[in-house]
Amino acid sequence: MKILFACFPATGHVNPLLVAAHLLRKKGHEIGFYAGVLFREKIEAAGFRFFPLPADVDFDLRDVDAAFPERKNYPPGPEKMRHDFTMAFVRPMASQYRGLMSILEEFPSDVVIHDTAFSGVLPLLLGPRSSRPASVYLGVLGLPLQREDGAPFGPGLLPATSEEQRKQYREIAQQFDEAVTHAVEEMANEVLQNLGTRELPAPLLESVALVADLILQPCVPSFEYPLREVHENLHFIGALLPEGAGALPPQLAEAKKAGRKVVLVSQGTIANGDLGQLVSPTIQALGDRDDVLILVTTGGKPVENIPGPLSKNTVAEPFLNFREILPHVDAVVTFGGYGTVTQSLSFGVPIIAAGLLEDKPENGARIAWTGSGIYLHTDNPTAEEVREAVEKVFAEPSYRSNAKKLAEEFAALDPSRELPRLIEALVSDRQAHAASPAPVLEAAR
Repeated sequence: MKILFACFPATGHVNPLLVAAHLLRKKGHEIGFYAGVLFREKIEAAGFRFFPLPADVDFDLRDVDAAFPERKNYPPGPEKMRHDFTMAFVRPMASQYRGLMSILEEFPSDVVIHDTAFSGVLPLLLGPRSSRPASVYLGVLGLPLQREDGAPFGPGLLPATSEEQRKQYREIAQQFDEAVTHAVEEMANEVLQNLGTRELPAPLLESVALVADLILQPCVPSFEYPLREVHENLHFIGALLPEGAGALPPQLAEAKKAGRKVVLVSQGTIANGDLGQLVSPTIQALGDRDDVLILVTTGGKPVENIPGPLSKNTVAEPFLNFREILPHVDAVVTFGGYGTVTQSLSFGVPIIAAGLLEDKPENGARIAWTGSGIYLHTDNPTAEEVREAVEKVFAEPSYRSNAKKLAEEFAALDPSRELPRLIEALVSDRQAHAASPAPVLEAAR
């Protein structure tokens, strides 16, 4: 069958979908990618057909503030979130949708697989179900579905433990809706109305999941909060691990042989404009320790962008092969992107997470809730804060133990089996229903 992947133009969104595409191609399926031109070479080198996003919505998110210059005028909080939702999800919707419809004429697909942030599928999925391909949501963030305790998605609130806290969360949710959700929904519904489709059934990100025929989350149930409703089309499939690229430093084997601890540091693929935020404090915190090897990936940025000198126990590369390195890592220090977090936990590696923007508070809160690491609640941790967190993770076995419990749960899920099976069953079921003759009513006597 023909499968089209529709991707938000960011590395952390495209990479998991590329892993899924490789798994589906191994089953003999034909793959197309609707993505940003920055990813053309990577997609075509993998042997997939490439369709570019329209130029007006093909953002270069290697520098988010350059892509959206007015963004830097907003401090972290509701106003910044409202701005980000508007610019990244609402305004691109119509153009993404028109491009998608044009591609489906050229590449008629049995199924469209979209990531969490690709809002261009909403006009398609809010139209008649019979006239569209099957739809699969592939999560690249924590689940944005309604939580059982009523807390909103975004602020990173831990599950409520009392009725008083539930009441507090309902009040926070109301304030969040008034400050962010309602304004975003109103703008999105205006776009949808102009395109002649139904309105959103829920907040925007939740709607992107709810309108799909199948919701696939590359994680495990224990890393997600209890939900308000049971979604029978929701399936956890385990971590989507890239084949890996980049160096495997020889210092790693030497360090493990010598019994040294290994700390992996990654700010991510978007939040790496200033490597002094997290990379430098970690080097300052651990650079004098002979018993620690620091491995730094700059997410593609030049190593020279790291402020200050590298310590003798630091190895820095633009890219590191996580699949090969994570089995040897004792702790990960990261801003907490969903891919880095789930991949690390799939190997049982405890995490020290920072970050206040995008989905970072949600991921950090889940790390704290599961006891699989520490969340620092800041974009700019000091060297002392990083040192204390790393030493605590090393000293208290519970962090490693809890991370390993999650790793055992990940190991029980095989995305190479589950992802193709679920998608093939969905398409087969839709085709069977389409081929079935309409019921004939017995003539009235």
